[in-house]
Amino acid sequence: MTDLPTRIFKLRFIYLAIITLFLFLHTLPNQTNFDFIFLPDVMLSLTFVWIVRRPDIIGPILLTLTFLFADILLQRPPALWSLIVLCIGMFLRARAIEFQERVFIYEWATAAGLIICCYTLQYIAMKITAIPVYDPGLIVIQTASAIILYPIFVWLFRPLLKIKILDN
Repeated sequence: MTDLPTRIFKLRFIYLAIITLFLFLHTLPNQTNFDFIFLPDVMLSLTFVWIVRRPDIIGPILLTLTFLFADILLQRPPALWSLIVLCIGMFLRARAIEFQERVFIYEWATAAGLIICCYTLQYIAMKITAIPVYDPGLIVIQTASAIILYPIFVWLFRPLLKIKILDN
C-alpha cells in the first residue's frame, strides 16, 4: 500500500515544523551561558528516527537544506555538519529495511554508533582545520543525550510514522 502524495507532503511539513520550532527555541535569548551546558542535538536524533522509520519522507535534498539552514542560523561551520549528517543519513536510509526485521535494541545501538561517529567526525574535521572546538567532555555529554533521546522520539512518533519499507 502506498501513501498518498498529500500524506507524504504533510509528514514532510510536520518534520520541517518540528525542526523550525527547535531552531526557534534554540535561538531565543536567555540568561544561561552555554559554555558549560550543552543541549542535546534534537535535530540529529529526530532526523535519524524519521529516516529509519520512514525513509521515503526525508530525502537527501530536504536533509541537506534543513541542516545547512541550521548551520547558518546556529553559526556553525557551514556545510560541515550538513555533509556529515547527509552521509550518515543516507547510510541509514539504505539500511532501513534491516531494522524492520530486527529488534529495537539493534536499531538503537546502530543509531547510537552513528551518532558517536557524527560527533567524532565533526571533532576531527574541526581539529584538522584549526576551528575552535568545545571541550571533549561537553561533546560526550551532548552525544550521550542525543543517544538517550532516540528511543524517546521513536516512542513519541510511533503513531505518526508507521513503518514504511522503501523499495530500492
